[in-house]
Amino acid sequence: MGRRENPVDHSRPARGRLAEYLRLRRQSAALTYRELARATGLSPATLKRAASGTVVPRHTTVEAYVEGCGGGPAQAQYAGELWRHARIEERGRLSGLHAPRPELISDAADLSRALEVVWEQAGAPSLRDIRDRSGNPLALPVSSAARIVNRDAVPADEQQLKAFLAGCGVPPDKHTAWTAAFAKATATHELPQEPATADRPVERRLLHMASAHAGGPGTRTNSQAWRRLAELLPPAALDEAVALGMHSYLASQASLNGKSPNAPLAWQPDLFTTHDGQYIAVEVKNLSSRGRGGPTAGGSANKPRTPAGGAPPTARERVQRPRPATHRLTAAR
Repeated sequence: MGRRENPVDHSRPARGRLAEYLRLRRQSAALTYRELARATGLSPATLKRAASGTVVPRHTTVEAYVEGCGGGPAQAQYAGELWRHARIEERGRLSGLHAPRPELISDAADLSRALEVVWEQAGAPSLRDIRDRSGNPLALPVSSAARIVNRDAVPADEQQLKAFLAGCGVPPDKHTAWTAAFAKATATHELPQEPATADRPVERRLLHMASAHAGGPGTRTNSQAWRRLAELLPPAALDEAVALGMHSYLASQASLNGKSPNAPLAWQPDLFTTHDGQYIAVEVKNLSSRGRGGPTAGGSANKPRTPAGGAPPTARERVQRPRPATHRLTAAR
């Protein structure tokens, strides 16, 4: 026979009620924690901690706990309500939030505040839980759910709004008032809506570049990471990231060829040019230290300067310096 459990911690009443109910379900099913662990796929330590009353477990853990004890939909729903109250008690934010009812929403700011309240009333479930319970995960990516709960954007359309409401437990018969509020609020455009992929050309180019590098073994994960990053960044941040990345690349090529990126007369990249109306080509060309034949395209008529922090090269070094290479970076428009 296992050790007796410690008494439930009732310092947080709602959390204590949830723990008491979970223990009651397990005792009614006459299961040990090891047996319950085999039924749920969770570890005995996770299950014990969920019923300890010292923490509020994940919603999915509560569901698995009740179902593993033989509970049906009614028992799972009741446990979900206990979990929701315990989460609201733990976070302590809902009482300080103020937002109008759906029928009184007049602009996007009102809508954003009201959706934050909906999320807190649901127990502030994780973004993945919202997506998985939305009934339409394709309409509500995790990145979009994050923007909504952080009040960085309102839903992109009614479909995404309904998915968010469903993920937060708002029943379908109450969606009509929210869709009417959405139509009225988004007409003012006070907050940016979630931009569609087709309206973000910089992200399309970045995703294309990330996919182009996913051609060999072990590169798929990197491509997926780029795609996830592109979903999280707003268009302005992506513009800046591409510009900074390009500058860093060109500066590194200048350094490899013994040039200082702070010496524009000694090193000068070609401008962006359109090639056959399909590509944007960037070429980095450097002057030869021997000075034969005058400057190359994109270079400078002056002699290359000494690299920053270094001494002038000796005659032997100048003779043995390799011929500079031409580097080309091509990206789809």
